[in-house]
Amino acid sequence: MSQVVTSFSAERGLSERHIHILDAAERVFARAGFHAATMNDIAAEAGMSPGNLYRYFSSKDAIIGGISERDRTEVSADFAQLDPGKGGLLDQLEELGRQHMVRKPREKAIIALQIWAEASRTPEMAQICAGFDETVEHGLGAAVAAAVASGELPSNLDQARFLMALFMMADGFFCRRAVDPNFDAAVGAEALFAAMRGLAQTMLLPPAGEPTS
Repeated sequence: MSQVVTSFSAERGLSERHIHILDAAERVFARAGFHAATMNDIAAEAGMSPGNLYRYFSSKDAIIGGISERDRTEVSADFAQLDPGKGGLLDQLEELGRQHMVRKPREKAIIALQIWAEASRTPEMAQICAGFDETVEHGLGAAVAAAVASGELPSNLDQARFLMALFMMADGFFCRRAVDPNFDAAVGAEALFAAMRGLAQTMLLPPAGEPTS
């Protein structure tokens, strides 16, 4: 793959035209797969000429970079809205989970799985994934720490292991949603939330002086 290069700057953000193209590209990638999809396919889906498309994105890699940056910005803003003053943080986290895991179209999970596969082979995609994961880890970690500080979660919660478990469960959820068209995302999300609350009561740090397992 070529190096990821986009025709927009992070400072200026994404224009409506960029977002329209990214939405079209997601539909194409979900239908055809990243490798089989062409820039011509994306241009046709977006209702524009290939030449005009290249004015906004130089390659499919650049489009993937744009999708990731758009989603990363959205997730970061969503985490910033979490506030203990608005009610229980776990309730707010669950609602945020429903927004991204249930209400978003299944195509989002399919594309995420494709990006993860590419990340195992190319440093550029691995860097994109790492940036997105860092944003989620920061937001989720801050929310968990705030819930511990407020007494909503146990004071001796092993936060590092708890966050690792949440990441693994969420990754599994998106993989299942991507590969199984009959997967009930709403039911699966509620099962994940129940597991999260259960783990929060059992994944505790050992008393001082006792070795960790």
